Amino acid sequence: MENWIDSRIAFSGKIFQVRTGKVSLQDGSNAQRDVVDHSGGVAIVPIIGDEIVLIRQFRISIGREIIELPAGKLEQDEKPETCAQRELEEEIGFQAGKLVLAQSYYSSVGFTNERMYIYLGLDLEETEKKLEWDEYIQTIRLPISEVKSKLFRGEFEDSKTIIGLSSMLMYLERGV
Repeated sequence: MENWIDSRIAFSGKIFQVRTGKVSLQDGSNAQRDVVDHSGGVAIVPIIGDEIVLIRQFRISIGREIIELPAGKLEQDEKPETCAQRELEEEIGFQAGKLVLAQSYYSSVGFTNERMYIYLGLDLEETEKKLEWDEYIQTIRLPISEVKSKLFRGEFEDSKTIIGLSSMLMYLERGV
């Protein structure tokens, strides 16, 4: 087990903050640690009939567009289901009649406490897109029948999308 001896916020931004400091290790020695504090996020697999809705957007972190699930950051004290509904409407213009929690996981425990919640969005009703001022998103409809082969061919590169689509396939195979 590790315990912080001292730490400070080295950076604080809109999406996350970076905590740096010294920790004590179980053998009594000390080590330096840097941790990205993140409020967590949600991603949704929107299912409409025999299709899913994905989004394509430019991500500066990789310097190109990528296809991914609609997703967003949890606001302080926000419930994941509330965030999922908000992001569905903002990014693709739908509300879910039913949300099913498919997975919850830590995105990369080696350096961040970000926890992701993946929902299946069912019984969707069309509303109006409410993109944030800095979002440029294109929606893509993909037949569910193509998802498995695209996963096997490595056509999806985003972890939440891979986990979400795999979870959807398992859910549908169980016939729930």
